[in-house]
Amino acid sequence: MAKDILASELAAWRRQGLPVVVIDVRFDQIGTIPGSVHVPVTDLEDKEWDWEKTTKLVVFCQYGRGASEYAAEVLEEQGYKEVYKLKGGLDAWIAEFNLG
Repeated sequence: MAKDILASELAAWRRQGLPVVVIDVRFDQIGTIPGSVHVPVTDLEDKEWDWEKTTKLVVFCQYGRGASEYAAEVLEEQGYKEVYKLKGGLDAWIAEFNLG
């Protein structure tokens, strides 16, 4: 089962240079986390991804609920071992870094 990760924890991983793929699973992209990959949640099921199965994957949607939860389930079913959901989604990231 995917674990939650806080915006501050994700930022720390990135500062430390840990290999992590951040995936924006929203359909409409208004704002995003720098360096994230945009893959709408419905597209996750449609193809094989080039990410290593042991790579840390962090999925996020706007609020950290429905779309990211579903995306995490899909990725785990595809065999990814380290799947995380950004708690609070993009809204939490924006609040954490006073970007709003």
